[in-house]
Amino acid sequence: MIFRWSIWGQYKEKNLDLLRYSILSFKKQFGNKHRYVIYTDSPSDWMNKFNGIAEVLDFTNIVSEYDIDSVATWKKWCPSPRIDVNETEVYIDSDVFLLRYPKEIDDFIKDSKSKFGIMDEFFGQLWQYGAMQQKADKQTPFVNAGLFIQKAGYNISQDLSEELNWWKKNISKDNQTHHDEQGALAIALTRYSINGELYIFPKEKYMLIGPNENADIEDLDEVTMFHAVYPDHPAFYKFKHYLDDLLK
Repeated sequence: MIFRWSIWGQYKEKNLDLLRYSILSFKKQFGNKHRYVIYTDSPSDWMNKFNGIAEVLDFTNIVSEYDIDSVATWKKWCPSPRIDVNETEVYIDSDVFLLRYPKEIDDFIKDSKSKFGIMDEFFGQLWQYGAMQQKADKQTPFVNAGLFIQKAGYNISQDLSEELNWWKKNISKDNQTHHDEQGALAIALTRYSINGELYIFPKEKYMLIGPNENADIEDLDEVTMFHAVYPDHPAFYKFKHYLDDLLK
């Protein structure tokens, strides 16, 4: 399997600790037999920080349609949404943390019908698609792009590229939002959802936590994974002791 993260621009220093904890939490559960990869726009700054933890690769040395300066987070897919189609590939945001072994990922991989796996949203609302809500329809799933898995043999690249091209043609700079890329991914996954080929992880175990999501939760005893949502990630600091205990 390949586990991959992206970090660039203003997010680098702000999310350094989060990224380290995210990677280490996945390595704790999955071990050293897999690839752990960070794509960034300045690898020389990160080699020493992550030496021995993950590969640090430059996404600027390859021309990528996702290398877009915007409040939308398209750069997370640089240089490409797929590294190796022959491997199961797990994209993870730097503010997503794994607390215990995720048996649901095993279930997803064993399920012969499922092609893609993704987190559920806390409560489905149109703003979670960003400006792409203009193209979403009633069958578009409300999903959270903090964790996205492509099973070996399957590739979202063409579907996502189509939505990116629509976004470029139809969404002006003034109307772009942080959630546009998530909305585009949800739309790209719609036909797979309709066909029963999209596995959505149970939200009570794969949990979004923030000021507007599960804000009253006080312990993570039943939680497998949590997404300490953007922009200030308060759940990371609130529950950092869980991660410290895990990684001792």
